[in-house]
Amino acid sequence: MAGRAAFVADVTATAARTARAARDRALRGTARGGLLNLLGAAVAGGGGLAITWLAAAGLGATGAGQFFAATAAFLVAVAFARLGTPTGLVYWIARCRTGDPAGLDTVLRSAVVPVAVASTVTAVVAFTAAPVLSGWKAGGGPEYTAVLRALAVFVPAAVAMELLLAATRGFQRMRATVVVDKLGRTLAQLVLLAVTVWWLETGPLGVALAWALPYVPAAVAAGWWWRGLRRDRSRRTVAPGPVSAPVTPAAFWRYTSPRAVAGTAHLLLQRIDILLVAAMLGFSEAALYTVATRFVTVAQLVSGAVGSAVQPRLATSMSGGDLATARTLYQVTTGWIVLVCWPLLLAVGWSAPWYLSVFGAEYVSWQGVAVVWLLVAGMLVATGCGVVDSVLVMAGRGRWQLYNVVTALAVNVVLNLWLIPAHGVVGAAVAWAVSLALNNVVPLVQLAAGHRLHPFGTGTGLAAAVAAFWFGAVPAVSLAWWGPTALPETLAVSAVATAATALVSRRRLVRPRGDGDAGA
Repeated sequence: MAGRAAFVADVTATAARTARAARDRALRGTARGGLLNLLGAAVAGGGGLAITWLAAAGLGATGAGQFFAATAAFLVAVAFARLGTPTGLVYWIARCRTGDPAGLDTVLRSAVVPVAVASTVTAVVAFTAAPVLSGWKAGGGPEYTAVLRALAVFVPAAVAMELLLAATRGFQRMRATVVVDKLGRTLAQLVLLAVTVWWLETGPLGVALAWALPYVPAAVAAGWWWRGLRRDRSRRTVAPGPVSAPVTPAAFWRYTSPRAVAGTAHLLLQRIDILLVAAMLGFSEAALYTVATRFVTVAQLVSGAVGSAVQPRLATSMSGGDLATARTLYQVTTGWIVLVCWPLLLAVGWSAPWYLSVFGAEYVSWQGVAVVWLLVAGMLVATGCGVVDSVLVMAGRGRWQLYNVVTALAVNVVLNLWLIPAHGVVGAAVAWAVSLALNNVVPLVQLAAGHRLHPFGTGTGLAAAVAAFWFGAVPAVSLAWWGPTALPETLAVSAVATAATALVSRRRLVRPRGDGDAGA
């Protein structure tokens, strides 16, 4: 009996070591992809702020509002035309690249033809309907119609870029997305906009064309990258592995079709407030609202960068029933997101008047400051939930995610229609903050109840405590004691202290003790 007990204990310990090694490999791979994506997110976020500054300062409030509203409509059209295929491609390619390599071609063919048709039809409809859409905006006219039509032409290129880059991420390769989209496209947009605004001195139409043109070479580069990756993989011998479902067009679209609606709803959740503010209050107010909320994009890019890196590994672990690895990935990546995003969000909140003044003196107002703080609160909740949508979708709960985002969008629209007429841009910010919290807390509860997954590991708690102390408590005391004149120095000290604390505690942040083994 003693020998059998020793044998069982030895087997159990070996299995635990093997599982722990698998989780560590997944974390290392996610960390490499996540760091690369974070670099891209830093460039994309900084470039996005610079583009906003160029438009706001170079076009004036009315022209900038036209540009911001038109690009918001463009991104919504792209989200609709891609039919949810980016997530579907990541999910299916990650699953069949080890178990059914021949299924890779089936997956891509299932996506390409419908998306090509949808993007072309969307572009034609948007181009034709531009005068009607322009008429819905306060102050809309021929100039705004021309901007909408110019952007409509580039919808197929933007959709193709997103689809092909998603296919490369299915191979757990983040480099193409970072190089082509985050770095290449963003920097090209920034250079073209700078030339257009400061040298050519064109209006909203020229700025919109400069912003959209880089999607064309980006789509070509993404196609070239996918082709090279697919050819390289086809030469390698792939060890057989499990595939959870037959790889057929029907199976692909059963999984992906909810994402078509969810993807559009998600983009509407991020952009519809700009469109509603422009329609109900005018382009000048839309410019103020966009400027005051642009920092949110940086935090969203950070979360998206980590989510893109962890998605294929979540798909692999969830399909194999390895909830321990999925739990570890979710908790550790949430800690990373909190450690990066919370200091950034709180710093913007404390320095809201200065942040607004960067874009122009006309944007500094109590309404702008209120919008900043409302969105800071909403994003603190959202980033504290981590990549909750990615975990839910990779767990095969795409319909749950669809219901969640549609509900959040409905709440957002109702609150906007109710609050904007009476409270202006502050009402729009309340609507967005509430819907952000709703769209993250509900799936958080669903994951905890249905899969016993949550983001609250020791690393997450440590990251939240560090950010809340150095960028919450310390600046609050500094403002109360010395006033706003000492705020820049206080935030600089907080940044150095946060980095030092993270360096000392890096082992707990990268691989928290016991997180991956917890049962709940």
